[in-house]
Amino acid sequence: MAFRLNYNESTLKKNLDKMGTKLGAVILMYSATKASELQAKMKMNRPWTDRTGMAKALLNAKVSQPSPTMVRITLAHGVDYGIWLELAHGKNYAIIAPTVREEGPRIVSDLNNLMSKLKL
Repeated sequence: MAFRLNYNESTLKKNLDKMGTKLGAVILMYSATKASELQAKMKMNRPWTDRTGMAKALLNAKVSQPSPTMVRITLAHGVDYGIWLELAHGKNYAIIAPTVREEGPRIVSDLNNLMSKLKL
């Protein structure tokens, strides 16, 4: 049984562009899901005792795309004294750095697994 593959460069380019767009959307959705999980994890595992609840309430994780080839998840405090929670007192009250150290490799591994399944 023989078959013939017909394509032209224009159609191939359009389809490859669509694939890139779809893959980018998948990565953005994955990143948004992870950002939400990271934010919840930081709020749940914060090592300090709340006084006003503001430090906990304003912990956040956001997804951005600074360039077409980069997706960034940013973890941050929303209170001005967040820097002191992260760096002072022997870093005993840090939550951002420990979360990045624990979850960062897992996120990269998940993305590598996704790419290997796509055989890119």
